[in-house]
Amino acid sequence: MDSKTLQQFKSKLEAERDSLLKAHGQHEQDLRASHTGEDIAGPDRAAELDDETVEAHIVESEERLLEKIAHALERIEEGSYGICEGCDAEIPLARLEAKPSVSLCIDCQEQKEAG
Repeated sequence: MDSKTLQQFKSKLEAERDSLLKAHGQHEQDLRASHTGEDIAGPDRAAELDDETVEAHIVESEERLLEKIAHALERIEEGSYGICEGCDAEIPLARLEAKPSVSLCIDCQEQKEAG
C-alpha cells in the first residue's frame, strides 16, 4: 500500500475515532443519568431497565470499535496495516474502505465467526 493511501486510511480512522469518542461520551453520560435513585415499579421500571440495557450495549459496542480503531492505527505505525493477521495476505482495498478497522481478510473473518 502506498503512503498516500495509508495516510488516507489513517485520517479516516482518526476522524471515525474522534466522532465515536464524542458519541461514546454522550452515551456513557446517558447511561449514568438513566440510573435513578427512585424506587419505580411496574411498567415504568421495566421500560427504564430496557433503556439501560440498550444504552449499555451501545456503550460496549462503541468501546469494542474504539479498540479496533486503536489497533488499526497501531498497525499503520508498525507498517502492518492492510495485512491479514490470520493468513498474512493483503486485505482487499474495497474491504478496508468499507471497514477501515478490520484486521482480517474475509476468509479468515468467516473462519473466526464459524468458530
